[in-house]
Amino acid sequence: MARRVYWDSCVFIGLIMQEAERHPACLSVWREAEAGDTLILTSFFTWGEVFKAKCDGPAKPLTVEGDIEVEQILAQPHIEAVVVDEMIGIAARRLMRAYPECKKPSDGIHLATALRLNVDEMHTYDGSDLLKLDGKLTCANGSRLRICVPYGTPTLFDAIGGSPPHDGKRH
Repeated sequence: MARRVYWDSCVFIGLIMQEAERHPACLSVWREAEAGDTLILTSFFTWGEVFKAKCDGPAKPLTVEGDIEVEQILAQPHIEAVVVDEMIGIAARRLMRAYPECKKPSDGIHLATALRLNVDEMHTYDGSDLLKLDGKLTCANGSRLRICVPYGTPTLFDAIGGSPPHDGKRH
């Protein structure tokens, strides 16, 4: 059974912009998803939110070419997007009221969506807010939501300290 992870917008930005400190882990999870070992879930809200070249601090909007790349990435078959409906909107508002760490409506929407989808993990780089809620919230199925930064599943080569053959892809 594939690992089910929810990505917030910052994770997609880290992948697309190839941010030095974020890209390797994002790419590792992306490759797992391409291989069918991981399913990446997100909200359709992400499609509108991934518009700038950086998550933290001031950032300029992506170029038109960047917009096209975002659309192509989010349309991949190993990405499953979910509509923000009334239930998610209500849950987002309630999460923001109950948890001061959930400061922004976008955080509430991502968090409410992840909880509703019963994901194994929610991946984010939102250290000032969402990462503080790791293990504190319960998914619809009763399991605790793990909120963490993206990480790839270690391969056999990682365990023995070697490197994968040739192109670095799993075979």
